Amino acid sequence: MAIPALVMIVACIFLAVGWYVTRQMDDSGGELRPAMAAYDVRHYDLDVEVSPAEKSIAGRNLVTLTATEIVEVFEIHLDDRLEVEAVRIDDLGVEFEHDEGVISAVLARPWRSGERHRVSIDYRGRPKKALRPPWIGGFVWAEGPSGASWVGVASQSDGGDIWWPCKDHPSDEPDDGMEIALTVPDGLVGLANGRPMGETINTDGSVTSVWRVGSPINSYGVSLNIGPYVPIEVPYHGVDGNLNETLVFWSLHEEVDEARRMWRKMPGVLEIFGRRFGEYPFFADKLWAVHAPYLGMEHQTLIAYGSDLTDNEFGFDWLMVHELAHEWWGNKITASDWADLWLHEGFATYAEALLVLDTLGETRYLDYMHQLRARSGANTPLIRGTDLTCNEAMWADVYVKGAWVLHTLRLLLGEEMMDEILWRFADGDNPSACRLVTTRDFTGLVEKISNRNLDWFWQRYLHTAELPFWRMSRAGGRVALAWDDPTFEMPLPVEIDGRRELVAMPGGRAELIVDANAEVLVDPGGEVLSARGVKSEG
Repeated sequence: MAIPALVMIVACIFLAVGWYVTRQMDDSGGELRPAMAAYDVRHYDLDVEVSPAEKSIAGRNLVTLTATEIVEVFEIHLDDRLEVEAVRIDDLGVEFEHDEGVISAVLARPWRSGERHRVSIDYRGRPKKALRPPWIGGFVWAEGPSGASWVGVASQSDGGDIWWPCKDHPSDEPDDGMEIALTVPDGLVGLANGRPMGETINTDGSVTSVWRVGSPINSYGVSLNIGPYVPIEVPYHGVDGNLNETLVFWSLHEEVDEARRMWRKMPGVLEIFGRRFGEYPFFADKLWAVHAPYLGMEHQTLIAYGSDLTDNEFGFDWLMVHELAHEWWGNKITASDWADLWLHEGFATYAEALLVLDTLGETRYLDYMHQLRARSGANTPLIRGTDLTCNEAMWADVYVKGAWVLHTLRLLLGEEMMDEILWRFADGDNPSACRLVTTRDFTGLVEKISNRNLDWFWQRYLHTAELPFWRMSRAGGRVALAWDDPTFEMPLPVEIDGRRELVAMPGGRAELIVDANAEVLVDPGGEVLSARGVKSEG
């Protein structure tokens, strides 16, 4: 075969694969449609039956909502792969359209602001199959080692609407929580978010379990897991020792011993996070985790875990710790725009490092931060506009660069003040309060607590792709330091003959007088998020 022909065939294969992958990537968030912006979801009541044999689902969602302005057309999201069988508004069947992922129904009478209404949607079909969960999500139809059905669903990037009708936008969570009724075949365990309220064995042998979510919940955090599970339980007594909670990991039979070893560490991790961010926020429901047939996801009160049940060199299972941290950073507080995704991922990643700090000390904490840094080019602005979709916002930098921004802020403000900032932002004084947040909420809190204008810090670290760059020049005993931008005033750690000091950089500059033979090292430990620097001798 001629080389040009081979190149053409390979190019066509890549194009075809790229087209297929793109076709599988649904999206969540973005600019909210005006008709959806005109109402506020108060409650979801979701009833869904899952058939692993048919790889299909059938369900009904009853949406209770309040109009916030005049509504002439009701709209809600649902993937076109699923068929809508009926829509009822206030118990009356209505005509509807289902196109391009949106169910729409023209109202017989416009709703006025403040009116409360109920809309139910019956639907069924074969939901999207996950191509690369959790990043390209959907249902995961798998088998456990025993051959029994093992089912999970992940929908962060794609949105909850790939399997249930919902207002798929981070700015609206059901204020009054939701109910979930999950029906699964006989012999399998079905799990969902919220507090278990009981189960019924149906005449066909299937089992329906009912769950009550007592808090607002983001749409991608709604999930289910089905499999041949067995529970592993450990007690948790709280930060102050006054709780009596049972933490449960639902394991496959074949993984019980390793899962038990991993899970027995959960109370200690939970206590550390509780001391830093306030007690776990969802004990009114539960804290469970479940072995999932994909890597994992921070589903509220039902963490999906699919890693290898092993500890890293710092003594913990990084995935379990990361997903647990999301119960505060993502579930308790949720970014109202995917553009602020770093508030979820950067904070949860930084929580991993804080666990190292509290268990192994400062040196190992710095080691962990440096290992994180090696995983990212840190070459993307953390804030890139507004009204982003999840796929637009989901870059490696929201994890690692986000964590390093917090680490550098700790150096700037001091450990004690940084601890207060994280506690206050997580609303540690009110453990059960869920709320929507923006980056401006965080930066405003930081400036209020520190009583400092930090525009220079936010501009360079949040809104600029390039990292700051320092220079050092020296002529004998005179050492000059300068950032590449005179408005950037981040202090620099400097070691002079082994003695460390934090040098202030007003106007982006500093000058030191040292012994002519002194060894001067600038940020030798790599403590500041920067592109490092250059040194010159005069």
